[in-house]
Amino acid sequence: MNRVVSLMMIIIIAFSLISPMNTSAEEPSPAVKRDNHENNVYHQYYLRHDALRPHFNFYYDLLIDRYQPELKEEWRLIVNERESLIKKYKELKKEGKLKDHVQKGEAWKEKHEMVQESFLKAVKERNDEAIKDVLPDLLALQKEMNDYLKNHVKTEQ
Repeated sequence: MNRVVSLMMIIIIAFSLISPMNTSAEEPSPAVKRDNHENNVYHQYYLRHDALRPHFNFYYDLLIDRYQPELKEEWRLIVNERESLIKKYKELKKEGKLKDHVQKGEAWKEKHEMVQESFLKAVKERNDEAIKDVLPDLLALQKEMNDYLKNHVKTEQ
């Protein structure tokens, strides 16, 4: 019995020492991590967290009311369309009909990053003119995101 226990202990120790070596994978490069993070941010925070969307929408509503009131109607149409697309997206995902999404191109990512940086800078500086100037660009990005979702949902139906 003592030999069996000793043998079992040796096997357990050997497996515990070998196992981490077999399962360890090469760490992805920082660029890959950043790309993966950026590609998933929208889906992680905006599509999945229903509690955040109303806050974002209200924030944008307030900014548009203050700086670009003429965009209010167009903004509301875009938000309503996006909510409908998100609902369809979630239904398809729940039904298991949603495949991996097609990655957005580098040009879109660069444009998105540039607009978001301009927006952040304008808000941090409380620069009314810069905020007013960037709102149409944010609106255009939202339209593009709607088109992306529309195409993604349409191809999966």
